Amino acid sequence: MKKPAANSPTTSDKGVTPNEPPKLRVGREIADTTWRMTVPVVIFAFIGIFADIRLGSKPWLTFLGVIIGFYFAVVLIKKQIERSKDI
Repeated sequence: MKKPAANSPTTSDKGVTPNEPPKLRVGREIADTTWRMTVPVVIFAFIGIFADIRLGSKPWLTFLGVIIGFYFAVVLIKKQIERSKDI
């Protein structure tokens, strides 16, 4: 197996290449933040909707699902911010 040359660009532990253009990095961070905000809220809202339909408790479990999803979104974004500070 060949070792990479000393001057060749390699991927670091954070997934950022040394010569990455700043615009590409910003675009990737925006996309990463978008899914972290959207996916947990949507998943837990659908779980709440399903539970409300099954239990007949509209809209309380849907509201609870949105709150829980929002909490997870905040936790994921905080982790992303901490990771970005290390880069």
